[in-house]
Amino acid sequence: MFAYIVRRILLTIPVILGVVVITFVLFSVVAPDPARQYAGRFATPEVLEAVRVKMGLDKPRWIDAGALADGRLAGAFDSQFFDILFFQFPQSMRWEAPLWDLIKRKAPASMMIQIPAFIILLGLQLSTALFVAFRRGKWPDHLITFVAVLGMSVPALSMYILAQWLFGRVWPIFPVAGWESGVYAIHFAALPILISVVMGLGYGTRFYRTVLLEEVNTDYVRTARAKGVSGREIMFTHVLRNAMIPVITNVVTALPGLILGALLLERIFQIPGLGSLMVDALNNNDRSVVMGMTYILSIVYCLLLLVTDICYALADPRVSLK
Repeated sequence: MFAYIVRRILLTIPVILGVVVITFVLFSVVAPDPARQYAGRFATPEVLEAVRVKMGLDKPRWIDAGALADGRLAGAFDSQFFDILFFQFPQSMRWEAPLWDLIKRKAPASMMIQIPAFIILLGLQLSTALFVAFRRGKWPDHLITFVAVLGMSVPALSMYILAQWLFGRVWPIFPVAGWESGVYAIHFAALPILISVVMGLGYGTRFYRTVLLEEVNTDYVRTARAKGVSGREIMFTHVLRNAMIPVITNVVTALPGLILGALLLERIFQIPGLGSLMVDALNNNDRSVVMGMTYILSIVYCLLLLVTDICYALADPRVSLK
């Protein structure tokens, strides 16, 4: 297993490098000039040049071969490329603060919503899927499946607006926008957590129901039933355990979303989290934040894929990592 982990880490390096290069190229070719955006339309050449120097854009855009031959990094690409690789992120022009300070400031709001919503949602998805799989073909199965499909069909934006209208005007139980730190944050986080659970319940229930039903129709389940094993014991002891591989895949691949936060959710409810940080950085062409967050998320995602493979081997003895 150790050799497999080392090989996977080595294969991850070109993927992460490719993500950084593609992100830089997109910002350099497609995005507008950030110096002009921050200096203003009527900025003098002197002011514009000062902004370019501050943002590190006064250098050539790509690699300067002559400077590299002398052991210097002169191009904007090569200097920023190596800075990002070693987590030396430039200061954000929008907030005038280092990226790590922004992450420390905004991560608690995202984590306060995403972690409880993820735990509650996973428990409800698995329990509901077990409930309907145990009653396959009966009216609870048909009813819950219909509600799950209905919930999957409703656009997220419509659900957010409906929740704000319902709990902000009809039943003013929760605040529908804004944020406060400390204990009061629980009151502001309650509605986004509720909406996140409701929005994800339909898809997860359908997915896990399908996975569990595939196991229900296997030979070992029919053998257990023939021996008189109770249906509850079959579902929890045998079926759920053997269905862990797709469950692990779905859970682990959802973890990067906990780090980034929900972009649209935080924007609609005005939550100062990592999701709103990313949206603001994209709107303001703040390349240091976007490139830094993209680099961090690519590393996290690749590592989580490796963790997924390791969990496969731990959950199923038939899986061998070679």
